[in-house]
Amino acid sequence: MQILADRLRQNYPDCRLGRMSEEMNLKRPLFYQNGTDFKKNKVYIVREEDMTRDVLERHGDNLLLIVGNRLFEGEGTIYGACFFSFDINAEELFNTVQRIFDTYDAWDERMQNLALSERTLKTLLDGSHRIFHNPIMVSTTGGFVIDYSSLMDAMPEYQEILQHNQVTVFSDEKEPRETPFEVRHYEDPVTQKNNLFVDIYDKNRYGYRVILVEAARKLKIYDEYLLLHLAKYIQQMLEKYTVLQSDISYTLDRLLSNVLTDEHMDLASMEARFENFNWKENHTYFCMNIHVSTVDRQNLTVVRFICHQIENLIKGSCAFLLEENIVVYVNLNRNGKTLEEAVRTMTGFLKDSYLKAGISYEFTGLQSLKQYYLQSMIALREGMKRYPLRWVNRFEDIALDYLMGKCTEKLEPKVICSRAVLTLREYDREHKTDYFETLRTYISCQMNAVKAAKALFIHRSTFLYRMAHIREMVNIDLEDPDQLLYLLLTCKLLEKEAYDKGILCPEGIAE
Repeated sequence: MQILADRLRQNYPDCRLGRMSEEMNLKRPLFYQNGTDFKKNKVYIVREEDMTRDVLERHGDNLLLIVGNRLFEGEGTIYGACFFSFDINAEELFNTVQRIFDTYDAWDERMQNLALSERTLKTLLDGSHRIFHNPIMVSTTGGFVIDYSSLMDAMPEYQEILQHNQVTVFSDEKEPRETPFEVRHYEDPVTQKNNLFVDIYDKNRYGYRVILVEAARKLKIYDEYLLLHLAKYIQQMLEKYTVLQSDISYTLDRLLSNVLTDEHMDLASMEARFENFNWKENHTYFCMNIHVSTVDRQNLTVVRFICHQIENLIKGSCAFLLEENIVVYVNLNRNGKTLEEAVRTMTGFLKDSYLKAGISYEFTGLQSLKQYYLQSMIALREGMKRYPLRWVNRFEDIALDYLMGKCTEKLEPKVICSRAVLTLREYDREHKTDYFETLRTYISCQMNAVKAAKALFIHRSTFLYRMAHIREMVNIDLEDPDQLLYLLLTCKLLEKEAYDKGILCPEGIAE
């Protein structure tokens, strides 16, 4: 009744309303004929000449829309009756009521179709705008926003929420209530908006929350009932998505996961299964490892959301949780972009979601899936350790660090390093000289004496004198490529050791 009365007042501002029921029980309209019995829960269009005081008092749970004000006694006095000016066309009023019913029937049918389709939650929420005229969000009960109405993108007061994908958590209990789908009110302390929300079960626990935000118009009493109705379709969509994620016997993410975890898998025999997803041996791929916090890993809804967003952002990708990280493989043939373009596409999402990623080299062929997974994992682990402020670490950026780390897994740097270099460094400590730095700079400048002297801020003749003295002190042959590589690696290992002890900062640490 309240929905109809509210909508009718928009079309007929002068209509006068009686007391309205809060039940959702009305059926399509009929014209009332004098002397006939009322059916239950109907909307009746009534001409005032066909209505008496006695009939008005015994119409039951119906809603009477009376053309004429003769029996009107005052606003809110008579139950279930609306009075319209006598000059209103009754047939036109009938058609207006039909159109209101059509609006809600069409919405309900659209929600049913969307809930059973492969469309996104956003489509479902945007399809409800004509009903609520306010933004709607779906979050986890922990406050992580899974999706929201597109309307919110245009509202400045929501940018902070959308940027961090987090809403204020309202909770006064840990266990689900006996009555599921209960509408509750709260005021968000961040936006200072009144909200309605409904919690949705996920395996006998509250997993999701549907939130209606009072923004474009004041919340109505009947919004509670409509939100309950929408929440059931949102639950259907979420359950369908959950089923698709859990029943992954033949899905691409399960296939890739098996490749990475099954030591005895014959990849050649799996090619036909990859072909079903249009992933071929001659396609080019790259792998990405994304660090997920312990808290997020425990909430599978958050993980699903991150994977879903990545797959939406990068065409031809497959994202899934494996052990402690989210693994993403990207088929660049299906994506249609270069590795750099694909990474740029999702860097903003990584920053907004506070996620760090390690990127492998691109590679061709399914036989290399596991090797480049390990490469991306190394890029993530070493990158987070050495460059903690970077969002994306490519393997090429940390490959040398990784090699040096392998060198010192069992032996300390002083055991591995060139004795000639260590001798120079010890001599410098005792005599306050700079022979080690002179040699290191010369090698770094590709044995260009002029460039090295400039870098050291000394005259070229001074530089040449130092180099002559170095050759006298230690036996080194800078014309030998292998010895040159060993000397350069030694210098790098000593730099790394100094950094690990907090003496030096790595290049790029301020990024």
